[in-house]
This record gives sequence, C-alpha cells and structure tokens, in this order.
Amino acid sequence: MTQILVVDDNPMIRKLLGMALSRQFSVCEAADGASALETIMRHKPQVVFLDIMMPAANEGFDLLDMLRRDPQTRNIVVAMITSRTGTADREMAMAKGADGFFSKPFNLQEIVRWATQQLRPGEAVK
Repeated sequence: MTQILVVDDNPMIRKLLGMALSRQFSVCEAADGASALETIMRHKPQVVFLDIMMPAANEGFDLLDMLRRDPQTRNIVVAMITSRTGTADREMAMAKGADGFFSKPFNLQEIVRWATQQLRPGEAVK
C-alpha cells in the first residue's frame, strides 16, 4: 500500500490528516524534522506532508532541502502545510522543490484529492 508521512508538531493536525488519508493510503506520522527523517528512511513514503514551522523556525524548509539533496529521497512528492499564508512562503517552498503548498486551515478533501492525483496521475478523482 502507498505510504504517506504527515510531519507536523501539532498532534491534532497529524490526526486530522491521518484520518482523512488513511482511507486510501497507509499513513505514518512524525512531530519534528529529526523523527521525520528517521521515518522517511525506515518507511520510504511516496508522499510527505510537511509543516514549515515546527519546534524550530523553518524546520520544514530545512528538511525539504535535505530531501531534495539526497539521491535516495529527492523524488519523494512533498507538499508543505503551514499557517504561514504569505506569497513569499509559497514561492520559497516551490523554489526549494516542493510539489504542493497548503495553507491552514486546509480542506481535507482537497488534500486527499491532491495526494491521489500525485500518486495516480491520469486517474479520475472525485
């Protein structure tokens, strides 16, 4: 089954995303960049939903940089999720190689639809 990792320091966000995504995918969670990196190496997720602001400011951007530099992880689909809604944050995420960007509060159906489209291109999504 397709593996998705949700990385956010807020347990409620992890739970909400996990519940929505687990109907179609296998979901694992991490609360910070260090545990996310460990989980990525262990579970090899195809998609990562990554919060920008975790315990350290911009920790999500730092992890995104690491993922894109490593040949083993550079092709993982990454969507940034954040309460920072400025255009500069979206532009920075895309410049660093993010595949998607979702501002909190986000639409759970939109998140699931996006993940499905990333993993099953060309498939009709309801």
